[in-house]
This record gives sequence, C-alpha cells and structure tokens, in this order.
Amino acid sequence: MELSVKVPTAFSVRDENEFYAFQHLLARMNSRLHVTPVATGVHVNGGCTVFWGLVHDCQEKLTKECVEAALRDAGFDFKRCAQLNRLDAETGGVANRTVLSA
Repeated sequence: MELSVKVPTAFSVRDENEFYAFQHLLARMNSRLHVTPVATGVHVNGGCTVFWGLVHDCQEKLTKECVEAALRDAGFDFKRCAQLNRLDAETGGVANRTVLSA
C-alpha cells in the first residue's frame, strides 16, 4: 500500500502524552517521519487549549514560516493565541503561552 503525505503537516492532540503514540506509529511506518511538539493553542473553531505537533521528514530543516504555514493549514488560531499571550504578559501569567520552535 502506498500513501502520499505532504510534510510538514500539523495536528493537534488533547493530551501531551498522545504524541508518543503518533511517534511510535510513524516510526514503524516510515523511520524518516518524525513527530515534533511545536505549540499549545486553540483551534479556529474554538474549544480548549490543545497541544500541536508537526509531522516532518527527519532530514528536513524546518523554518518558522514552514511551521506556521503547517499550523495555519491545520486550523491553529494565531489571532486568539496572540490575545492570550498578550493577556499573560499583562498579568504576569504563563498559561496558554504559544511556543513556536523551528
């Protein structure tokens, strides 16, 4: 069976520990695909804060623009997360902080 996957591709999970299941599954399917946690935030359709991950080729050098494009395609709400980050900065809190690492 052959499958085409556009990478990088972003996805969200409710629990941070769910990344391990994705990593294990992809490692068994194709050792070149890696799963990297990249952000926390909400989906454009609303809901609670979730963890966002990125599936990418292990040899691919990720850029911030590439990560943001994949998150945008998956439905990451940059506008709402920016508002939450601004509120955290004003109140001195650290919850709901978006972390984009590329």
